[in-house]
Parts: sequence; C-alpha cells; structure tokens
Amino acid sequence: MRIAGIDPGLNATGYGIVDIDGDECRHVAHGVVRTRSADSLARRLVLIRDGLRKALAQWSPEVGAVEASFVGSNARSALALGHARAAAILALADSGLEVHEYAPAVIKTQVGGYGQSDKVQIAKMVAIELGLPEPPSPSDAADALAVAITHWAHTRLDGRI
Repeated sequence: MRIAGIDPGLNATGYGIVDIDGDECRHVAHGVVRTRSADSLARRLVLIRDGLRKALAQWSPEVGAVEASFVGSNARSALALGHARAAAILALADSGLEVHEYAPAVIKTQVGGYGQSDKVQIAKMVAIELGLPEPPSPSDAADALAVAITHWAHTRLDGRI
C-alpha cells in the first residue's frame, strides 16, 4: 500500500509518500508546496491544490491522510490553516483517494511518543522509522511523513482488532 501524508499550511504545505510492505514502512518521496503571501488567497489555494495533485499523480498513492485542524488562540491562523486543509483535502479527493484525518496530538504521540513533541523530535523519529540517514527537511515535509506513518500505524491496529 502507498500512503500520502499531508501537513497543510497556507505558506508551506508538506507532503510525504511512504510504501507499506508487511510490517515495514519505507520512504518514497517528500516535498513542499509553497505559496507567496503577496498572492491572493484564491491563488494560494489553487497553488496548494494543484501542487499536491501533481505530486499525487507522480507518486500514485492508494490512500491519503491529512493533519486535522488545530484551533489555538489565534483565530486568523486557524482560519488560514482551515483554508489550506480544504485545498489539500480537495487535492486528495480529486485524485480519487479516500481521506483520513488525524489530530496533531495523535500524530505527535504516534511518531514522537509524546503528544507535545516538537518539530525537531518528530523529524528525528521519522528518520529513524523510515531508516533515513538524516531527518527529512523542511519540517513541513517531515510532518507530512509523520501523518503518513500515523495512518500506517492506525491501519495496522485496525487490522488486528
């Protein structure tokens, strides 16, 4: 099974692709779709959707997972994240993929072992899990790989229940 993980953001949306073979999770690709703050919101959302669709077409995943919204104290940031998530979910749906969502704390606990793990710890644990010589960068791509790894772990757990 090939899984696409997405870490949405209005400035940078990370994507990560992993292959599952039995109990092994292998790195396939990762990257980031960037937008410019000078562009209109509509243009930025189109860039996110189209950039992700291009990556999804290139790597042909079978399922997609995206980080769920985090509502902090900054309403403007939460709204921007919501817009980016919508563009990411549309890209997955446009590609014919089933979409799964995982809360940030679930991803951090699954990959980092602690619900408050920071980006550096997550990137290091992603590298260990995928057998990479160094943590993937940028952090948005590492976070996207963590989303994919989380979906793999939940799929394995669902299969055993």
